[in-house]
Amino acid sequence: MTIEPEDRERILAETRFVSTFTKDCDDWVTVKKEIMKGLPSTLRKNFSTRDPKTKEQWLNNFEKELINYYHNLTRVRLVLRSLSERREMFGELR
Repeated sequence: MTIEPEDRERILAETRFVSTFTKDCDDWVTVKKEIMKGLPSTLRKNFSTRDPKTKEQWLNNFEKELINYYHNLTRVRLVLRSLSERREMFGELR
């Protein structure tokens, strides 16, 4: 997947904005949701989707780059947790 430079910059800008209020949150899915809320649907296609059967998240290469970018920006290492780990942390999730 190739992302146009202006699209990449728009996603990075939204990531910078989200980092101002997610603070110490280290949950990738939580941060990803906040980033995606501020992006038009045309840019959301750059993010992975859940597995249709297991409902587990997975990371594509762009998301791995974005996690590294977020770490360099905030010093918070985002973690991709399993659905069961997230349910344990946050309660019942849909």
